[in-house]
Amino acid sequence: MCGMKKFFPLFAVLLFLLTGVPVFAQNAITVKNERLSLDFPKSMTFSANASSVSEIREATLVVRFETVTRRLVAKFPPANDVALEIEWNLDTEDSSADGGYIPPGVSATYTWLVQDAAGNKVESAPKTFTVADTRIDWETIENDDLAIHWYGAGKAFGQDIFDDGVATLQRVRDELGAGTGGKTHIWFYTDSDDFRSSMPDLNAWTGGRSFGYHRSIILLTTPTDPKEAIEGARHELTHQVVYDSLGNGFARQAFPHWFNEGLATYNQFDNHILAGYLAGPLKEAIRRDELPRLKSRDGNFPPDSNEALMSYAFSFAIVDMMFKQFGKEKVQQVYQLFQKGTEADKAFTQVFGMNTDGLDNMYRKSVGLPERDYSKAGIPTPAAIPTFSISSGETPVPQGQATPTPRAVSSANTPAPAAATTVPQNTSPNSGGAGLCGVGLGGLALVMFGAYVTSHHVRRASKSILRDDGSWRKRRKRFDL
Repeated sequence: MCGMKKFFPLFAVLLFLLTGVPVFAQNAITVKNERLSLDFPKSMTFSANASSVSEIREATLVVRFETVTRRLVAKFPPANDVALEIEWNLDTEDSSADGGYIPPGVSATYTWLVQDAAGNKVESAPKTFTVADTRIDWETIENDDLAIHWYGAGKAFGQDIFDDGVATLQRVRDELGAGTGGKTHIWFYTDSDDFRSSMPDLNAWTGGRSFGYHRSIILLTTPTDPKEAIEGARHELTHQVVYDSLGNGFARQAFPHWFNEGLATYNQFDNHILAGYLAGPLKEAIRRDELPRLKSRDGNFPPDSNEALMSYAFSFAIVDMMFKQFGKEKVQQVYQLFQKGTEADKAFTQVFGMNTDGLDNMYRKSVGLPERDYSKAGIPTPAAIPTFSISSGETPVPQGQATPTPRAVSSANTPAPAAATTVPQNTSPNSGGAGLCGVGLGGLALVMFGAYVTSHHVRRASKSILRDDGSWRKRRKRFDL
């Protein structure tokens, strides 16, 4: 018995030496009543109560995404018992604000890190949450690789998109020699007001947005024609493959925007045949000999709608030429060099025997235009690309529809190639891979994109009800998690 009495104090001393903290400090602070109230797309409110034998001086909300951690400090008067509350603002692109936008489908964990005046610290147990647009009753088809979410249309609508995505991702990965990524969520809004209220800072002509880092895609489509949604999903999933396979570092930054958009548009349409609303502006630019220098499209596309349409078509034409003239294996070799961080001109020269200007002149010659001497030509400086931005950019507006006058596009809302690698902590998660897709809102004849999977299960939600005026009624509600 005496041996046992000696053992426990000795054990406590050893534990103190190993951990460097007093044994009793573990229970000095208690955190309870942790709660998250989600009011998408406005805000998330995190709250808790903390108490200690000493005055509580500091409390930090720690939100951990896949590779990014955000820390927000709570404000309160020091006391032994404190109520903690932090409102995460979703209605902003500004990551320096309290929070920042996070798209639906993103999961994370949160904890509270609390410290008192005596130096005691405690971090609460992690709690998992998922951001979702809970205003709408969604229907879903999903597996471990992809989830398709929609409303206002029957099961066949989602199934057609889902099935086409299987072939789309397989084809894109095969043509680029790229591997698989994680699970991607695509949210199909069939109501323009729902769509436009789901994200901040949208241009009037925007019809979709891709968040490559978060693996979340948001698209506007009609509930009666799955072809529009299928084409939109094909485009955006091509961007997601690029994001996944290039990483989030220099390789993505070096990847030309025209190449990224050219690949997405190349895969968007059946048999790689460019739609008329894109082919028309390109033909007109060729007729007038007004094709831009390809290098001028390394960065963001112009905000002018006609210039944007032509830029997408021009990018498509260059990518189409690359596959036809050099073959899939050579295109894969170029892409592999980009994955290693090789600069564009060096990658093209090593594999194709010509740089970007050479590709430019090859295309000009193929359409009957004289080659240009770019040796002394200046190159417009591309707009800055944000650290986590990616993907769809200002997708073209189909002609013949009500097209609002475009506004200038800020660099925070424009895409850039990429994929997710490890990111330092304290980096904003909401700016990850955001890209805009412009589409006509008049008849909702949209440019959309596809989905991938091999097996799935279906989860049905309460179906929307068609009103007399043809709009879809959805249950509006606020969820507390």
